[in-house]
Amino acid sequence: MFRRHLSYANVVATMALVLAMGGSAIAAKHYLISSTTQIKPSVLKALKGNAGKTGTAGAKGETGAKGETGAKGETGPKGEAGLSALSTLPAGDSESGVVAPVESNPTAGRPIVSAVTYPVPTPETLTESHVVITSATSATHCSGAGHAEAGYLCIYVVREGNVATPFTRNIEGGVSTGAGKLGFTAFWIATISGEEAFAEATWTVTAD
Repeated sequence: MFRRHLSYANVVATMALVLAMGGSAIAAKHYLISSTTQIKPSVLKALKGNAGKTGTAGAKGETGAKGETGAKGETGPKGEAGLSALSTLPAGDSESGVVAPVESNPTAGRPIVSAVTYPVPTPETLTESHVVITSATSATHCSGAGHAEAGYLCIYVVREGNVATPFTRNIEGGVSTGAGKLGFTAFWIATISGEEAFAEATWTVTAD
C-alpha cells in the first residue's frame, strides 16, 4: 500500500493544469453584438468615420456647334380654279351627262320630254345645225360617246321604245330649236298610244 505525499512538484503541476484549462475556456469565449447599445459610446464614436465633403461641381461643357439650316422645299404648282354653275365652260373644254324621257301612258303623235341643265354654262347658244342626235356609235362632228367637236352638242341614243323624230329646243329668252347656254330640252314623239314610250341617251357638249 502506497502513501500519498504532497510535494512542491505536485502542487506546481496541479496549478499548471488548472491554468491551462482556464486559459482554454477563456480563449474559447466570444460575444455576438446585435445592437449598437452593446458598444460603449466612446468606442462607437471612434468607429464612425467623418462624413465626406461634397465634391466641387465640374465645369460646364461647351455648347455644341449649331446645325446647318435645311434647304427650303419647292413650292407646289397652284391648283386650277374649280368650275361651277357660276362659271363659263372654257373654249375647247367638254362636259357630259344623260337624258332619259319616259311616258307610261303616252298619246301617239305627242312628245315625251326631258330637260337638261349643264353643270357649267357654255359661252354660246347652239343652233339646230350644231345639235347632232344619233343612234349610231359615231356621226359627223360626234366621234363617239363622251366626244363632240367644239361648238357642237352630240346626243348618243343608247336605247328607245315606241318613239321617233327626236329634237331639242332652247327655252332661254323664247323658244327656239337648238340648245341654250344653260342646257336644252329633249323631245321624242310617241308612236303608240297607251304603250310606254321612252328614250335613253348620253350627251356631250364642247365650248367653241
